[in-house]
Amino acid sequence: MELDSALEFTDSLVFAHTGKHLSDLQRAVFRASWPLKNQSYDKIAEMYGYSPNYIKQDTGPKLWKLLSEVLGEKVSKTNFKSAIERRSQSNLATASQPSQLLDQAVQTPVALRRDPANLRQDWGEAVDVSVFYGRTEESIQLQEWIVKDTCRLVAVLGIGGIGKTALSMKLAQQLQDQFDRVIWRSLRDAPEIADLLADLLQFLSQSEQTDLPEDTASRVLRLIQELRSTRCLVILDNAESVLRSGDCVGQYQPGYEGYGELFHHLGVDLHQSCVILTSREKPKEIALLEGESLPVRSLQLKGLTVADGQAICKLKGTLTGSAEEWQRLVERYDGNPLALKIVSTTIQELFDSDISEFLHQGTVVFDDLGELLDQQFNRLSELEQTILYWLAIKREPTSLQGLNDSIVAPVSKRELLEAVKSLGRDR
Repeated sequence: MELDSALEFTDSLVFAHTGKHLSDLQRAVFRASWPLKNQSYDKIAEMYGYSPNYIKQDTGPKLWKLLSEVLGEKVSKTNFKSAIERRSQSNLATASQPSQLLDQAVQTPVALRRDPANLRQDWGEAVDVSVFYGRTEESIQLQEWIVKDTCRLVAVLGIGGIGKTALSMKLAQQLQDQFDRVIWRSLRDAPEIADLLADLLQFLSQSEQTDLPEDTASRVLRLIQELRSTRCLVILDNAESVLRSGDCVGQYQPGYEGYGELFHHLGVDLHQSCVILTSREKPKEIALLEGESLPVRSLQLKGLTVADGQAICKLKGTLTGSAEEWQRLVERYDGNPLALKIVSTTIQELFDSDISEFLHQGTVVFDDLGELLDQQFNRLSELEQTILYWLAIKREPTSLQGLNDSIVAPVSKRELLEAVKSLGRDR
């Protein structure tokens, strides 16, 4: 049995058993452990930028335990190929018996039996994620929300450069076979809501949509009808572009209020599809509609782990440093993938790839990093910026009254409370 076919066969069994696909790291361990390769755990850890202990004590044992449950026999790193081949032969024999074949089809999740002839995809300006590190837990969480909990609207949130676009793209690739339609659209250039709706409707309905209504409300209703009749995955990237900078979180630019109407209906109206938003801040409709047991959810992305951050840095070239220095470097930039790529280039070009020399300089923000932070900071209202200034000056926890006493310009308690609440919301 060839490696690729064995991996896909095993992944389908795992999904049928658990409702989840193998993670990227599990697939990597599977491939590296295949008899013709038979890499050691230490080598696998080095190849994919993880600590050896994590692969030896966590990922590996959990993978073989999972495959043991799925295959119905004891599986280990040394015998999993034979166990998979036995299961494959058993399935072929079973499939030759019509009654048992029907039983097998009934037990297989509908998501695995979508008609390939009915699948349509439009990836638009989607990014290349052929090289992707980390986010295993986040990916599992999102897949559970979308597949198991059938969430209708999911927001992936985080500061610029944290990896929202890459994660949502990787997620869409992993889930694409479970939807009849997949469409990716970037909102970076802030398209008019009428244009976006026309674009989505034309793709999802497979028609020119020459009779589209003029008003936004009617177009939104027609979109919901499409999402009800066909299972669709819609990804809207860079949603912060239609939100207003310099104001409290989640407010729309003038003329873009129709997006709020769209997001509201996507969350409250019954349909069988899922829309994923990526944004630097949370639209107010998400904040109002989300809940742990509701069909609207949001995930705030944090920084990468030290191991994943180290792997990201190595993409730019070899850097030298001790384990402690690597940890300091990744933590200094809060595990932000874009920031780590930028700083890795600087260390190579100006510090002869020596992490220690760079850390001794003490400089944290420079060049493109400053621009990245400015973009985030400039989205805040004037009062929010003032609050951050005073928190930075105080450098210790303070009360609302303490903040109010510090701010020179007169501010009402209501305004202060709203600004602090806005800062505490996901951006």
